Amino acid sequence: MINRRKLGTLIAVLLAVGLLSASAAPGSASSTLILDKFDEKKTTEITAHTPNEAPSGSVWFVELGIWEVRMGKAREQSTAPATPSSDYRALIDAGTADVSAEVKLKTDPNSDQFWGVVVRHSGPEDWIMAFHDGVGDLILGKKRPDENRFGVTVSTSDLTAGGFQELDRVPMNWNTGKKGRTHTITLQISGDTITVLADGDPVISAADDDSMTSGIVGIFSRGTGKNQFDKFTVKMNESGGGPLSSPLTVPDPEEEEDGKSKRGKKDKDD
Repeated sequence: MINRRKLGTLIAVLLAVGLLSASAAPGSASSTLILDKFDEKKTTEITAHTPNEAPSGSVWFVELGIWEVRMGKAREQSTAPATPSSDYRALIDAGTADVSAEVKLKTDPNSDQFWGVVVRHSGPEDWIMAFHDGVGDLILGKKRPDENRFGVTVSTSDLTAGGFQELDRVPMNWNTGKKGRTHTITLQISGDTITVLADGDPVISAADDDSMTSGIVGIFSRGTGKNQFDKFTVKMNESGGGPLSSPLTVPDPEEEEDGKSKRGKKDKDD
């Protein structure tokens, strides 16, 4: 007959296996909604390009800019705008507001381009973005249409010109070296919880206190250069915990047995 300690260990292991299986099931936190490797052989406008995976009826559309894909790369090809704050975004509907959106990009060390990922986009003045500023910082911010969105007056100290609100920034010196390097920015959002990852490591946590609900996501560029978007991935994010959650700890059977032996010996000695 299995003792209670072994039974507890077995239950913990089964729970861990069950949770891992659930994470791979449809509708779970790991469900892929959009996958795009930009694998057109010939140069194609992104609006005429079909992602590898996407919800039925979801197609790329361009808010601003000249977006092209070719040979596993997506590029924004506009010349420098007259207004430096012009944002170029290519967008697609993920079908849900709670997502983990990730962009993988090969940097050009001579570029001054901003680049990143956008979620909960419902217009040029309404979105959340995580982006690299092309110099040395990774920034999380959002934009709202006005200072009285949803009837709530926003303090002007929270806003910069144009209604942009910076939620946080961290140093990220990615524009170094003679050759371009590949980096990823992941923007996870569930409810009002936001987590930003840089190359897989969580670096920013914040909150969306505006309760934006749009399922539109996409990629972002501003400035001139030769940055190349390698891949765009969007997964369902139902848990909201992301990598900042505490992992499930499963007891080690050998440690349990060692502990039992030591306790048993102590009990006997006593």
